[in-house]
Amino acid sequence: MSVRFVAVGVTVLALVATGCGQRSHISIAVGGRVEQVAAGTTLGRAAETFGLRPRAGNLLDVEGKVLRARAFSGGLSVDGRRAGSDTRLRAGDRIGVIGGRDRVEGVRQSVVPVPDGLPANPQGRLVKTPGVRVIVRGAISHKLVSSRFRPTGPPKTERVVALTFDDGPSPTDTLRVLKVLRRMHVRATFFVIGYLVEAYPEIVVRVHAAKMAIGNHTYNHPEVPPFAQLPRRLLDAEIQLGAQRLGRLGITTELLRPPAGSSSAAVVRAAQAAGERVVIWSVDPVDWPAGVTAMQIRRRVLEAVQPGSIVLLHDGGGDQSATIAALPGIIRGIRHKRLRLVPLAP
Repeated sequence: MSVRFVAVGVTVLALVATGCGQRSHISIAVGGRVEQVAAGTTLGRAAETFGLRPRAGNLLDVEGKVLRARAFSGGLSVDGRRAGSDTRLRAGDRIGVIGGRDRVEGVRQSVVPVPDGLPANPQGRLVKTPGVRVIVRGAISHKLVSSRFRPTGPPKTERVVALTFDDGPSPTDTLRVLKVLRRMHVRATFFVIGYLVEAYPEIVVRVHAAKMAIGNHTYNHPEVPPFAQLPRRLLDAEIQLGAQRLGRLGITTELLRPPAGSSSAAVVRAAQAAGERVVIWSVDPVDWPAGVTAMQIRRRVLEAVQPGSIVLLHDGGGDQSATIAALPGIIRGIRHKRLRLVPLAP
């Protein structure tokens, strides 16, 4: 508790005596000045006389915002010690004020079971771990303080595979990919770049209308330096701008794929602040260089794919004709392994 004295130093003055030799007044220190008060004056009366009004403290929420103004009264002090307003003053007393201390609301913790489990963050495979979510909120405001996941069992992998497409929307190839997926009754996930969403919004709307999952692939797709090496303010800007461009189309996402899969603890924190989970991959057939063939892409995927795989493919960033040609064989091959194709879940 901080104490602010309105009196500086101890000043003891001679008592003023009445003609009969009795003390009718005493000297006290108030605000750096010596003042005279009647003998027997109480601290409360002196505070009222000299306009001493202790500041009251506020009740704050967990974010530091005022929940209840002037909730905690201040006090008065005599010679540096808190004293009641009925305290009788003596010659030489120093009167001070004690400001009311701001206090933060308490917190409450709840434990919520997550029997179906949660994916890792960053997520590289379709694996879920059962556990509980430990949530801490303000006791009065109910504002979120923290939320953490505590595993209670081993990870579980289903016989599912996710096909994901990066770097679109492309004016030439995205709809060609979509046509194959719809013909073969497959739902996949498209990670789109913000400035391309601005350029080709109608393509993104069509992908969304086809019930494909859509993820944030940042606004500019920065790769040099690697995304994970960017300062936090740039991470935030890239993630938020990408999400905003989707938001203008009425699309929200909880999935972020950093450019080139460049992730770190800082990237995860920035994504979480935006309400997104980082998703990378476990199978990369390197389908984007010039000269790669559909047969090579198909073989690389099918040799590596297994239950829980997240497959990286491209619908943007260049001519994706080989990927599109390989796609039907990839889908049939995955199904031949008795694996189900699914979009990424939020």
